[in-house]
Amino acid sequence: MPVSVSYPGVYIEEVPSGVRTLVGVATSVTALVGYTTRGAVNKAVQIFNFSDYERAFGGLDVDSPLSYAVQNFFRNGGGQAWVVRVANGAARAAIELKNDAGGGGVTALAVTARSEGLWGNGLRIDVDYDTANPASLFNLQVVEFVDQGAGPVPTRVESHRNLSMNEFSPAYAVNVINEASDLIRASRPAAAATAVANGNGTSTSGTLAQADLDRLDDAHRRIAVTLDGDGPYEFDLFDAGGGLVGDNLGELLDNLADRIRDRVKLLRPTVAAFSDFNCTAGATNIVAASGTADGQGQRSSVRFTRAGQRSATEILKLGTLNGGREADAAASIRPAQTGTVGASIAALDLSTLPQPASMNVTLLASGAANDGPHTLELWGATGRPATPQALVSALQAALSASPRAELNQARVALIDGRLRLAPGGSNASVRLNVTNNGGNTSAATLGLAGGAENVARYALGIGPAGQAQTGAVPGDDGTPGTPTQLAGSRSAKTGLFALEEVDLFNILCVPDQSDDALLAAALDYAKERRAFFIADLPRSVDTLDEARTWLNGHGFLRDPNVAVYFPRIQQADPLDGNRLRSFANSGAVAGLYARTDSERGVWKAPAGTDAVLRGVMGLDYLLTDAENGVLNPLGLNCLRNRPGFGPVVWGARTLRGSDQLASEWKYVPVRRLALFLEESLYRGTQWVVFEPNDEPLWAQIRLNLGAFMNNLFRQGAFQGRSPREAYFVKCDAETTTQNDIDLGIVNIVVGFAPLKPAEFVIIKLQQMAGQIQV
Repeated sequence: MPVSVSYPGVYIEEVPSGVRTLVGVATSVTALVGYTTRGAVNKAVQIFNFSDYERAFGGLDVDSPLSYAVQNFFRNGGGQAWVVRVANGAARAAIELKNDAGGGGVTALAVTARSEGLWGNGLRIDVDYDTANPASLFNLQVVEFVDQGAGPVPTRVESHRNLSMNEFSPAYAVNVINEASDLIRASRPAAAATAVANGNGTSTSGTLAQADLDRLDDAHRRIAVTLDGDGPYEFDLFDAGGGLVGDNLGELLDNLADRIRDRVKLLRPTVAAFSDFNCTAGATNIVAASGTADGQGQRSSVRFTRAGQRSATEILKLGTLNGGREADAAASIRPAQTGTVGASIAALDLSTLPQPASMNVTLLASGAANDGPHTLELWGATGRPATPQALVSALQAALSASPRAELNQARVALIDGRLRLAPGGSNASVRLNVTNNGGNTSAATLGLAGGAENVARYALGIGPAGQAQTGAVPGDDGTPGTPTQLAGSRSAKTGLFALEEVDLFNILCVPDQSDDALLAAALDYAKERRAFFIADLPRSVDTLDEARTWLNGHGFLRDPNVAVYFPRIQQADPLDGNRLRSFANSGAVAGLYARTDSERGVWKAPAGTDAVLRGVMGLDYLLTDAENGVLNPLGLNCLRNRPGFGPVVWGARTLRGSDQLASEWKYVPVRRLALFLEESLYRGTQWVVFEPNDEPLWAQIRLNLGAFMNNLFRQGAFQGRSPREAYFVKCDAETTTQNDIDLGIVNIVVGFAPLKPAEFVIIKLQQMAGQIQV
């Protein structure tokens, strides 16, 4: 903006140049629509190599021409593609997880595979509470197993840690999983929230002794509290010069609980979590409970943290960092831990453990006979574990010594004061039943006898109902979509119209599809999106006469935005012992387009001896020069087997390129260059909208579009010896009249002289006669 001058001197003002860089769009982003064995249905997925395709869509499949087309696209030089899966009757594997391993309770979490297909039946889920707050949070691990002949092999693993079932928490399991997981999607049924609608979060201190309470003084008297996520707020336990009142531990704890309750209530008396706050004394601890607003129980939580100064939180063992236990109300609707979880042994004196120690473990599985009991020798007459970690190690060693995979691959952990045994092996439905070994009561002492028995892992799609899993829905690959399903619906964004969510694609392929209605729909959509459609001939068209007959019967495809290639290609099929098979050629040709664009530019015809089709072993029909001469004038591009080069593309015409039609869009590179210019100029002139419509604007338009066209000229995109011969950009009073200005219209005329391929090379030879001397 102009500088405001106020004093004598020199002022600097920056003046806009009017230059707006216009960048050309990509030219060979390819969209492929068809059937795959896995992947999200009717959703465009961006991939950059065939490995991306394998991860998202499952790799090659004999029922999926699309899979081979994508492989050929990248093999022949493609760099970026969008793939849309269309499947009929495909289903996602699913399972529901309850909060009670005994089979009661409510469904806490519904889990489905991220996309439809049988692959989802190989997903297994582990749940444990070994978190930053074991009383409230949970971990969920997802493993994808793939059967590789010798048995299921884990291929992908995801771990989602410290999840909460409180939908208002940043760690809310549904949000975290759905945003981060490539394997599953989660939801929480309404019944789970209803079950905890009036629940209360609690915070329980660690075990307190009178000596702990005697340490409270003027330097240790303040506590910070957060209720239902609101806080922290600090408060003082004592009035000036005050202290706890009581003659013994019980009275001191009662007085402490009363003081905390009364002072917290005064922090925010109009907020239910504070006004209804309660704190009670136990035999050796205190328990604080948040009040809850009606129906908002899942929010309920109590957090004690260190005060900024004179903190007493550590002395009173409040908060998880100080040995306390904080259980949110939402913890009651967590999915149950997998494996067998025993009763609490937090108060167990390890020095009282029996010596020797042993226990029996029986393997239980739905639909199978019980296996066991198997006796595990934990330790002998000596070697009693002295620490909790030593106890875990002793149990782990005893399990590892078993010949049963379910036991020797099992995992032991001590979580929230409870032992957890997670079975190993390949059977996700197995569970461990732990009992005493005769008169040896070690299993009962360790809390494992009568523990909560759950399946080893939750199994999507195939997990039998029982324990904490229910409602299994098997995954299904479905069948290839019908032509109508491939064409899709614009309103539902299915089939071709799933590409509505894609910003840009330049080439469209519907591999190995020849239904007339589908081809017409694909061509119309390609024209709408300024893309080029490569159509495939039917499998039955494998002779010259059949190709000519097909052309005569498909006049509706005589359009500059479509090209067809004949014959089909032959390749070694790795799914059929590398035997040669016939495949549609659109994927390979699209890859060739991309390779030619990258190496030479979109203005170069994707044909000739440089246009070798990589990975192609042969052709369904070997054309002669004479037969090539029949199809080329009809606008059908030929694939030829050239000595020294192999299979190459030997034609560069659109279906509008028949000699009889005499179209200006006869050649593929000319049409694709025009589409490139249209899309680039469309995107590069958006800034013009709402600008003042007069000569300054027109000059900027000429400057910017002219610079873009000149850059293309310097790259060899146009014919002509000078820019004047190669292109023009016109935007002035001649193109935009006063009436146009009154109507809010600015007219820009861009012309270009395209390079046309040297389709026919004529070499004239003349024999020189001897000179006659006169």
